[in-house]
Amino acid sequence: MVKYVLHYFKAQGRAESIRLAFKLAGVDYDEKNFEFADWPKLKPTFPTQETPALEVDGKMICQSKAILRYLAREFGFYGKTSLDAAFIDQAIDAVEDIWTAVNIVFNGPQETMPERNEKFLKDVIPPIYVTLERLIGLEQAGDFFVGNSITAADLFFFTAVDMVNVFSKGANSVEKYPKLVALKSRIAANPKIAAWLAVRPPEATF
Repeated sequence: MVKYVLHYFKAQGRAESIRLAFKLAGVDYDEKNFEFADWPKLKPTFPTQETPALEVDGKMICQSKAILRYLAREFGFYGKTSLDAAFIDQAIDAVEDIWTAVNIVFNGPQETMPERNEKFLKDVIPPIYVTLERLIGLEQAGDFFVGNSITAADLFFFTAVDMVNVFSKGANSVEKYPKLVALKSRIAANPKIAAWLAVRPPEATF
């Protein structure tokens, strides 16, 4: 049996889609969490000096999307064909624009963070959601971004929207996008994911 160990802060963040993949697959894993204050001394021990990281039988993988794609292939969440996988990647890469913008909000003077956050919510997020709303309406989509079962793209989307909702102080940031509202609801309704959502710690606010 493969031994998995996830390394990340005591937060949802970029590790949450990885956790959801494990929960959806029903595969056990261990998790090593650390405080933000501990990161500078731990950083040099990670291959890319970034986290999350996943140990697979002692071998460490960094980069959240690389980890998620690896698990999706292992667990069957990456479509049935190479074309399916390309469409899944297309959605993942569109969602990645959210995380890139999150980094901009975080990485800057603390005193101007409110202004950066306002721009993030009003100017950056809406066009990304418009793109995702279009993708969920395309031919390759069904109940989810690709077909009628949850894939890596849906997990990545779900956790990115949760992060946006943290920045919006708990407001439902997708409420103006009916296809995305329905998609997020379908993901959350999956019994294995719903069981995790019922017990997971709340994300830190800022």
